[in-house]
Amino acid sequence: VDDSLTKAVEHLMECVHDFRIKLINYTKPIVKKGKSITPNEPPNRITVIYANDYPAWQEKTLNYLKSQYNAKENSFPENKELLQYLKTVPEIKPFMKKLMPFVAFVKEQVAVKGSSVLESHLSFSERDLFLQNEEYILRSLDLDDIQLVESSSHPDQKLVADVCPGKPMCKFEKCSLDPVTESCVTRVVNIQPCTPHFTMNFLVFDTDRVEDVIARMKRMDRKLKTKQVNLFRYVDPAKGPRQMLAFAQPMMWNKRPLDLDTTVEYDPDTRALKVAGKVLGDAICYTVN
Repeated sequence: VDDSLTKAVEHLMECVHDFRIKLINYTKPIVKKGKSITPNEPPNRITVIYANDYPAWQEKTLNYLKSQYNAKENSFPENKELLQYLKTVPEIKPFMKKLMPFVAFVKEQVAVKGSSVLESHLSFSERDLFLQNEEYILRSLDLDDIQLVESSSHPDQKLVADVCPGKPMCKFEKCSLDPVTESCVTRVVNIQPCTPHFTMNFLVFDTDRVEDVIARMKRMDRKLKTKQVNLFRYVDPAKGPRQMLAFAQPMMWNKRPLDLDTTVEYDPDTRALKVAGKVLGDAICYTVN
């Protein structure tokens, strides 16, 4: 069993759970007695701020805690004993107000996750973990875009002062995501009989990839979240959606598959969408596996 992979999965689940709670608090703030709070507009972007390394004072603290950890009893010395040494370390002195809350946090994490918490680096890349699971994070939070920022490059260092490896921070915002204005309302029809998946109508933009269209569909219909979706165009974009296939004809007789990495193009002359030079028309179809 790959222990680092297991820890990465657990960390991802914890982060998404934490992001979801913060998203609820962002859109539905707690109303204090006698005060009226205007709810924030539902966001469409999440910015995840992560850290590759601990600040010097936290790393010194971790190394000392690691040296004082009793593995047999899964315990540390009393805080008074720890503080006696830590307050003499030059790198720690300017951060005395943050020291004991950090020590308490580390102790709690060790009690739950074990001594691996005392390492100054994670056994996996936090950035790669978020990058590889972008679509999962967006679907879980019902958002459209995710940005990843390393804490050392963030413009407001006071804001991200508490970000450390394994403890990312998130920020939500409502913004204009796509500067492309050329688009067409497209009807996407499920052609499979006896399924709970129906017709959808939404904007498809110039420069969209087929996988972008599928991701948009999954955010609109949550039943598609864990399914494999395949898109098809009609051979004849005008006649295809209206054609009645003969009993002996296969379902895909008048349809062609669209590759995931294919880019959609908008033709301003015909005001139509094209894929690989073929006109899509006002309707395409999909199947769900």
